Amino acid sequence: MAKLAIVLLSDMKDPVKVEMGLRFATVALKENRLEDIRFFFFGPGVRVPGQLKDDENLRPVLDELLSSGITTLACIFNARSLGEESNLRESEIQMQAIGSDLVNVVNQGYQMMTF
Repeated sequence: MAKLAIVLLSDMKDPVKVEMGLRFATVALKENRLEDIRFFFFGPGVRVPGQLKDDENLRPVLDELLSSGITTLACIFNARSLGEESNLRESEIQMQAIGSDLVNVVNQGYQMMTF
């Protein structure tokens, strides 16, 4: 079975990309055709959970992703530099240095999608 890694590099300056990334992850899980799915908030993407705090349309989509069981990580270095650590903690998104994780998923044959 195939494996998928989704990297959200966009923030709400490009809401269509954010919505596509979040929704695609949950659709991929519901299709039940993939061995594993991983989701990474990287670069400006670490801003998204904070930007969606009061968003009536997209916050439920983010919450669905976070409760789905998909492994979800955010880059701690980006979070620190952009002042988003507290928003990520509030959303209960694990923060760590994700460079090695991204290299590992490539090495393990994951298909990469970026939004």
